Amino acid sequence: MPKKDLIEGLTNNKRILRQLVSVIEAEAIHRRIKDYWTIYEHVDHLVVTQKMLLGRIRQFLAEERPVMKPYIPEDKPEVENASKSAAELVDEFERLRDEQVSLIKKAKRGVWQKAGIHPEYKKYSFEILIRHTLLHDSFHMWRMEELWIEKEELIKELN
Repeated sequence: MPKKDLIEGLTNNKRILRQLVSVIEAEAIHRRIKDYWTIYEHVDHLVVTQKMLLGRIRQFLAEERPVMKPYIPEDKPEVENASKSAAELVDEFERLRDEQVSLIKKAKRGVWQKAGIHPEYKKYSFEILIRHTLLHDSFHMWRMEELWIEKEELIKELN
């Protein structure tokens, strides 16, 4: 996938997240449905993972063959930013995303072709990391929208 398309997708996702969170009613942001993550927990998770992903981007930029440490979130996440509103979390997500995009834009061809090691995957590269970041955003935003608008009895069993 072309570098510019991935960068555009990452940039668009921050706007999509902001718009999505801005239209969800305050009570829905924290509403617990069964044992599923709340919308707030999804937004918090996106912020937490952006920090980890930013670290991985830096590893690819600095190391010849970076080795990734697996990140496995809890089934019931401990909210790391409980004192912040959902809008403040989106602000943090945007700041982290801007930093990521700035580094990605500076990455030379050799970084894009670089292979890394991730114990959970058969293959891992800078491009896979960037695409994974984009798709991870989209998965959680889809789940947030589902938790917001879908009839509770139809919500699927996943976080």
